[in-house]
Amino acid sequence: MNDPRARQLAKRRQDMAHESGSGLNPSWEQLGKENQAALLSEAAEWLRAAVEARIAPLAERPSDKHDAILLDNYGQIWGEYQTSPPSHGDAILRLVWDTEVCSSKRELEEQGVEFRLIGWSE
Repeated sequence: MNDPRARQLAKRRQDMAHESGSGLNPSWEQLGKENQAALLSEAAEWLRAAVEARIAPLAERPSDKHDAILLDNYGQIWGEYQTSPPSHGDAILRLVWDTEVCSSKRELEEQGVEFRLIGWSE
């Protein structure tokens, strides 16, 4: 798996350990290449497990029929908007709550729908 999120995960985990203040853990930048590679390998395995457990999405688009759903750093949800023919390839729409239509999460789950937590909105 060549998922760029593995590097983000490994780097953040190492920096969290460094920030704990114990003085035992160097920052990511202070690690040697060999230690970075070992942590990247471990992070890639954890990320793969998260994808296979369906608690994290695939990094690659499964097919051209799939649109990405994105969560920004403010908790706002966005969806890709693919036009035909493609106009500029990076169009996205902010997804907003529809207050007029509501469903029971429990009933949907009883019907076999599986939900994944992808983030929290403001």
